Amino acid sequence: MSGRDNTRKCFPSRVEGTAKGAPGIRKTDDYAAVRDLALKSGLEDGTFENVAAAYGYYLGDKLVGCVALKIEAERYSVEWLAVSEQLRGMGIGAMLVSRVESEARMMGANRLWALARAPKFFERVGFRKSSIQEAGGPSMSNCLLCRQYQIDCFPAVVVKTF
Repeated sequence: MSGRDNTRKCFPSRVEGTAKGAPGIRKTDDYAAVRDLALKSGLEDGTFENVAAAYGYYLGDKLVGCVALKIEAERYSVEWLAVSEQLRGMGIGAMLVSRVESEARMMGANRLWALARAPKFFERVGFRKSSIQEAGGPSMSNCLLCRQYQIDCFPAVVVKTF
């Protein structure tokens, strides 16, 4: 049996409120750790300006997944979503997006946007690709300048309406 299979059986899908050290989602303000995981996961660097909340999925004290909710004007968006490569496909990303979605709803959002590097993942968790005519979403202008664009990154603007 592979190490990944063993890991899959070693931790439950717990959510925020777990005891420190228990596997699960916890609110975090450790933006340096979030940035480090995101960059290791292949995301481009950015700022934490306008981040309303950030969450991490922890195994013990180790951050293995992260996400942030960003609010600019009236736009709520998923930012900094990353999961350690060896733990992808285990539902951690979906749990993190669900937590940010709940936070956005509590704050009064009626839509949640993302500039998705992995649009198919977002579609699996209820988002849809937005049309060019749809106002309010994030811009892909920085993507067009990125060295990864259309080489190993095929992003899309996605939205989920509540």
